[in-house]
Amino acid sequence: MRILITGISGFAASHLARKLLSEGHEVHGTVRTRSDLSNIKDIKDKLQLHLIEMTDSFAVDNVVNGVQPEEIYHLAAQSYVKLSWDAPIETYRINVDGTINLFESVRKLKISPRILVTSTSEVYGEVNGAINEETIPNPITHYGISKYAQDMIARLYARSYNLKVVVTRAFNITGAGRADVFVDSSFAKQIAEIEKGKEPLIEHGNLESERDFVSVHDVIDGYIKALRSERWGEIFCLGSGKPVKIKGLLDSLIKLSTYKGIRTKVDKKRLRPTDTKSMKCDYSKAKRILGWKPKVPIEDSLEELLNYWRND
Repeated sequence: MRILITGISGFAASHLARKLLSEGHEVHGTVRTRSDLSNIKDIKDKLQLHLIEMTDSFAVDNVVNGVQPEEIYHLAAQSYVKLSWDAPIETYRINVDGTINLFESVRKLKISPRILVTSTSEVYGEVNGAINEETIPNPITHYGISKYAQDMIARLYARSYNLKVVVTRAFNITGAGRADVFVDSSFAKQIAEIEKGKEPLIEHGNLESERDFVSVHDVIDGYIKALRSERWGEIFCLGSGKPVKIKGLLDSLIKLSTYKGIRTKVDKKRLRPTDTKSMKCDYSKAKRILGWKPKVPIEDSLEELLNYWRND
């Protein structure tokens, strides 16, 4: 099968590419001029890469027309919440315009690939209790708003143009290859550096928030199951259902360290203008319809992440 992954050099996308290659598919991927290809260095020779900006509609048309994909996994995005505060225009252009360009290419070419749009729990904002597909979105960040717009556009194209689109809303994805702008990876990287001789001090932002961390391996399994379910226009939430306080996450990583006596310190630059207090996923719909459930314990994901930085 010919498969196109947008933003293939990203964290989850690179894991997805390995999985799809292992299934014997012909995997194409889009990358940008400034993309860091380190996540796909071990599989680069097996991929067919296309150098484009998703905001360039003509370039997107050319790739979609050239590949004629049977499946599209749309992961290209500006996905850093903190950066969305500093660069809101770029965030909306990449996340919203890039998605419309992809859908328009498919519509104009009159092809019929299955399309997965990978969204995020950030669309929900501040919510009391477990979050599922019926929870009313109320995003409180530029990133969350841009992804909610992307979701609504996806559902519109499914209803109005009969595009075969499914949306997933993953919670906090963790595992090897996660960028160090995210809290779990930042902690793991700092610990790995301490083990190599750096001052035994970890800098952090808000430790009181609770997040629902889920393994990247479980999430890509959810992506594939959702896309091949043929539930066009529907949304599936993917998470562990077990929220963890950020302080507990840090403590767990410190316990995994070979260095004893690590200190911690607040870094005000790591604090966000606004931050959701707690996130918990109710993945019962994905379990019922897709047969999906998380399998990898958070402890295993954290150890995988720490080892990734130890070997970097």
